[in-house]
Amino acid sequence: MTADELYQQAFHALIAALEAASLCDEGCGAGTLLAYAQSLAIPTTGIEPDVAKLAEANRRGLDIRAGTAEALPFPDGAFDVVTFENSLHHVTEIGRTLAEAMRVARQAVVIVDPWFDLSISSQVVGDRFERWMKALDRMTGMVHRDPIAAGVIAAACNGSAVTVRHLLQLTPMSNEAFEYFAGRAQPHMETPVYRANGMDQELSAIRAAFQSTGITEAGALLVTVLK
Repeated sequence: MTADELYQQAFHALIAALEAASLCDEGCGAGTLLAYAQSLAIPTTGIEPDVAKLAEANRRGLDIRAGTAEALPFPDGAFDVVTFENSLHHVTEIGRTLAEAMRVARQAVVIVDPWFDLSISSQVVGDRFERWMKALDRMTGMVHRDPIAAGVIAAACNGSAVTVRHLLQLTPMSNEAFEYFAGRAQPHMETPVYRANGMDQELSAIRAAFQSTGITEAGALLVTVLK
């Protein structure tokens, strides 16, 4: 089982254990999680700001609405469970997003998001490379936050009962994968913002650390917030 499959399985198990009567997935993409929830006979709705993904999901017959997690078009307590599957790091305001999720959830909010164990050297390099790639994405206007600590999520939940699990299956990144991701910088190298932020120097330092220590890919942060 790959690391991604392991993390997804654990996330799905959390959702199944709640025995929800309804579910809303925030930043649902093309609706993969919604399809899983429907396989459990859970009525589902998704929110997705990307027009292309919205159209793809609707072609699949899924109930997905255009919108953002910061301003949900639903009344209080509209769903038993609200979920974020690797989407929380794409929101503009974490506090407002989680307040909205808690507002429309009757039972719980369940989150999975990338996480690195900074006590492991290869994870430290992985975290550094992740931050470099996200900085690159932000140059294109994408909302792409650095890894979010569990404490940040818990603090935004205003005293609600928060359960946190950290999962990690150490998966080395190949040299081919590293160079593929590093190659995403090519269209930006001559831009003033790329140069001003020392992106080339940082990539050189990360490449040297990768060659010395290696990189292992992100683990998963699993958070359940009970109402």
